[in-house]
Amino acid sequence: MFNPKFGTVKPYHKNQVIFKEGQPGNVGYLVRSGEVTIYKIIDEKKTVLNTLGPGEVFGEMGIITKQPRTACAEAAEFCELVIIDKETLYSMLKKSPKMVQSITLLLIKRLASTLDMLDVSHEQAEKNKLTTVSDILMLMARYGHEIDYMIFCNKVTTVTGMTQKDMDLILQQLAELRAVEIVRDDNTADSGSGWKLTITDPGLLPEAGL
Repeated sequence: MFNPKFGTVKPYHKNQVIFKEGQPGNVGYLVRSGEVTIYKIIDEKKTVLNTLGPGEVFGEMGIITKQPRTACAEAAEFCELVIIDKETLYSMLKKSPKMVQSITLLLIKRLASTLDMLDVSHEQAEKNKLTTVSDILMLMARYGHEIDYMIFCNKVTTVTGMTQKDMDLILQQLAELRAVEIVRDDNTADSGSGWKLTITDPGLLPEAGL
């Protein structure tokens, strides 16, 4: 399969599909000009999740999670998109811890926004919370497996609207699956919660994809 390299500029005309839900996420995009609509088809109707403009990035989470696209993208008007390939994205992430933090926050915000847009049952909502936290942990696992328990919980609850009770229950579920481990850490007792969250096996995290 041909994978365009970073810096390639592709033009898209109004209403032209960029990618569809379910397709492989082998590249990301930077909007150089114009606007892009991100949407899902729910009950045979188009539900718009976001509209992106110049300077904004999308589609990169498919590279990070290695999961198929979970939404569709099309040109809202004539636009030019810069291709971001896997090698370039990983290189940038490894060189910039701040970029990793920024993308993690972006991921949390996108997942929170998507969940707010969807009308789902209580059972599905609880499953969505579990996979949301799993996706965030999966991203973290690529660049470090340990974080202070409360710092992680506070970041997620602040943006998603989940409660601390939600986080405790979800992380306990993941601990029972042996995907994570929650252990006492006296080294962070003064600066953090005194508890450390360790990702022991990313392969056991429930998959959601982005």
